[in-house]
Amino acid sequence: MGLGLGMNLTKGAVSEAFTWIPTDVAGLAVWHRNGTDYTDVAQWDDSSGNNNHAIQETAENQAEESDGGLYFNGSSDYYEYTESIDLASDDSFTMAIVYNLDSTDVKNTIWSKDANNAFIEFKDADTVKFNYSSSIVELDGGTHTADSVRSMIVTRLGASGAHKLYEGSSTAVTTGTQTGAATFVNLGVRNDNDRWFDGKIYEVMIWDNVNFKGDNLDNLIQYINNVQNSIGK
Repeated sequence: MGLGLGMNLTKGAVSEAFTWIPTDVAGLAVWHRNGTDYTDVAQWDDSSGNNNHAIQETAENQAEESDGGLYFNGSSDYYEYTESIDLASDDSFTMAIVYNLDSTDVKNTIWSKDANNAFIEFKDADTVKFNYSSSIVELDGGTHTADSVRSMIVTRLGASGAHKLYEGSSTAVTTGTQTGAATFVNLGVRNDNDRWFDGKIYEVMIWDNVNFKGDNLDNLIQYINNVQNSIGK
């Protein structure tokens, strides 16, 4: 097993004046961090401290390194976790991702569970779908432009199931409501054979039982914006 992608931020992703990092907030379950030092792409390390590494031992199913992230080909590339990422039905959570879709005409899965209706995906150019074992909320709003580096943050608030989607500012661009449990074991594919992620994931993280707001939300937005703005520079 290779060492995977290096997890130190480089290329000016975070300015010297801004020192906040995702581990400053407790509850970080998984963090695939943008970086430029890597040995191979058999493993994308988890920088949360939980050892939730995304692993792919089969060479033809490994994504390519791209600007410190991974480029998924939309037809065979995906990763698996040795331990599942579990969200309880009434848990809050916060998810953040920096990405670039090759196509918005296909369903692009971020996380999923094998042969199970639990997944998070870009459904199309304007919709993000959260399926909690057939309890579904679709968040319309924002623009998931093909061939463009984008960032997105989604929060869910506990038993209320209130979702908010943010793109680059602390004003939510869309909201929705749904509760439900989810267990994720895959990155970049739905059921090992469909809804492959078609494009690049530069950085992605999720906090369990944490709903970001106030200073935490502002810090996460600045961090994600800094990562987004560093891509390709």
